[in-house]
Amino acid sequence: MVMTCIENLSNEIFYEIFDYLDGCDIYKAFSNLNHRFEKCLQCSSLRFKIKLDSSSSKIFMNYSKQVRLMNKHQILSLDLRSGLYIDEFLSTFIINSSFNYLESITLHFMEEYFLLSLLHHFIYLPRLLSLNVHADETLTDLSDVYRLGFALPILKYFKIKSEDWIVSWPFATTNQQFSTVKHLVIDHYCTFDHLATILSYTPHLCHLCFEHQSDHDSNVEIILPITLSNLTRISLKIIRSDYDEVIKFPKKISSKLKFLRLTSQSNDVIYLVSHLWERLILQHFPNLEKFYLKHFESIVYDNRSRNYLWQGNQFTSSFWIERQWIFHAEIYTDEIIYSIYPHKYNNKKIFSIKLILFPFF
Repeated sequence: MVMTCIENLSNEIFYEIFDYLDGCDIYKAFSNLNHRFEKCLQCSSLRFKIKLDSSSSKIFMNYSKQVRLMNKHQILSLDLRSGLYIDEFLSTFIINSSFNYLESITLHFMEEYFLLSLLHHFIYLPRLLSLNVHADETLTDLSDVYRLGFALPILKYFKIKSEDWIVSWPFATTNQQFSTVKHLVIDHYCTFDHLATILSYTPHLCHLCFEHQSDHDSNVEIILPITLSNLTRISLKIIRSDYDEVIKFPKKISSKLKFLRLTSQSNDVIYLVSHLWERLILQHFPNLEKFYLKHFESIVYDNRSRNYLWQGNQFTSSFWIERQWIFHAEIYTDEIIYSIYPHKYNNKKIFSIKLILFPFF
């Protein structure tokens, strides 16, 4: 059996290994081994993905030291979680145009002033393509976060996660306000009128993910039609909203939609009326290729929920058969999960039921 020393591996193999490791771990493990590895770490084509978490002061101080030793042009991504140590670190470690290969930034729980200050600096990053912001719970209005994010010159992916969803800024009125963002993830509750405002800044949007929770989204009727000619994918999560209220907004969007995913948590069984989906898709989304629906319905023991289940065979019409979209139901003791999804297998089954019952104690 031939034994190979790890140092006999080529630099190219090490670079492939490094691609799966955190940049600080790479520096800690290899920077003081020998001259060869020191040269490897200084290679201009090597890029580091950095994650800094201030949960442990000793570990953080060690990692921040490693980051300071790196060449700024070698840093590909930064994942930063707020705290006493990270705030002190960033007060001296300025993120500016010298990070000329920095493509992705993730920020967790930054306080409002600190977060907005960082976002102001990001406009000078020449290659920033992806921004992921998990806002601190004290941030009550996301308008400035959206405004500064949309101002980044070549940003393509933008995600905002928050417990609040106030957006108090006007519609975009000039081309200078338009964003380059193509993939937008709105991971906070959002009314449709707020969403319409946000979308007015994203004419190049291709992929939209958002959540909606509002029992009375009364302004939907007055929202003007929105043209997003590049939009092909929508993923929508609905909390406690009726079908008739929810479906008004997608009708406002003029697009060439090919992918639609909808997750609903509601006891409105209208979500499961097949001919309404058929009409919506044929009239408003004729280019749709993939349709995913997951509808969670709590079981109220008045037989209403269970009785609807046996109407599932309406999803066997020619519309569903031609597209090979499957209807599936899973029955639990406290809820039923209804699903529609594209056919993935070679069998011809287009309607199925899975019964999962647990004994009562």
